Amino acid sequence: MVQAYCVKCKAKVDVKDAEKITMKNGRPATKGTCPNCGTKVFKIGG
Repeated sequence: MVQAYCVKCKAKVDVKDAEKITMKNGRPATKGTCPNCGTKVFKIGG
């Protein structure tokens, strides 16, 4: 499970509905939602 920092919860959380994407500059990233509050979370890196 991928973890990312949720700004609203102020903690690292397991990303729900994680989706691997490629940013405009070509770097890999992961985006999804926080399982606790539903806020979008984003993590740069593979």
